Amino acid sequence: MIVKPPQKTEHLKQLEIMNERYLDIPSKTFDLFRRELSGYLGEKSLPYYVDLSNFTSRYDLYGLRLKDHNHHFQIDGLFLFPTFFLITEVKHLKGKLYLNESEQLIQNKDQEEKVYQHPLTQANLQKTQLQSLLTNLGYSNIPIHTLAIFTHDQAQLSFQHLDMIPVQQCPDRLQKLVSSYTERIYEMDQLLQLGKKLLTLHQERSISILEPKREILNNIRRGVFCPTCKPKAMRRTHGTWICSTCGHRDKNAHLDALCDFVYLFGFYINNKQARWFLLVDSLYTTSRILRKLEVETSGGTKFRVYNLKSLLRKYKR
Repeated sequence: MIVKPPQKTEHLKQLEIMNERYLDIPSKTFDLFRRELSGYLGEKSLPYYVDLSNFTSRYDLYGLRLKDHNHHFQIDGLFLFPTFFLITEVKHLKGKLYLNESEQLIQNKDQEEKVYQHPLTQANLQKTQLQSLLTNLGYSNIPIHTLAIFTHDQAQLSFQHLDMIPVQQCPDRLQKLVSSYTERIYEMDQLLQLGKKLLTLHQERSISILEPKREILNNIRRGVFCPTCKPKAMRRTHGTWICSTCGHRDKNAHLDALCDFVYLFGFYINNKQARWFLLVDSLYTTSRILRKLEVETSGGTKFRVYNLKSLLRKYKR
């Protein structure tokens, strides 16, 4: 049973929007977006292969971000079996992958090499932090195994290690792990209780909104995007949004755009900001759009500010 499925983090959602909305995206932001997206794609592909093992007596949590003492740590996949817990470190890397003499993971792709930390070193650090947290929660004395899984179909592993495997070998490795841990330590109801507790302890990484500086505002691609022709902006005509390229029509296409605004500039928006971002000239048209959102407001008629926080729960990505 999956207690926490693979999901895009708030940080990844923000980076996706930046990638779409920046006219000229900073290289560091783009590189971060690619890394975060790669991690999500790796996590997303894992449940299929884990389920092929046919072990139903477990609880799965993907993308847990927990805190032990003053430090956060993130686990790509945590699997709670009655006899042991399994931590998986997922790598969605393509190209030739090998370990150098310093036990670093090297990716050779398109004649370019990149250096990464040894994935099992990462997983074992998470193991230490998780053990500390579990002890504080009253769960101890259960073995925790670590596994590095490479999920990209163009990953070429040039090393052999029982616990560093391509994702296709995951079912077989899980079979052997379950067979090797035989002492039942927790019952399923205890594992479910723990899984739910860990879910309540999950903490999303906070996102940093953009400062409304001129150089940033001038670098933002504004408008209501057509979902088919993105980033082609739609125009508003007679109460609906129309794409001049494909003819797509949508009365509520502005909702996603306003959610984009939240991830870029924060929860609060006024009429002037909405006109600027949605590319709507009319103050009165924009006022109608904002009033129909039925969100919390503050300030008088002339200086009214709309809180878009509740909008994210309904419409975004």
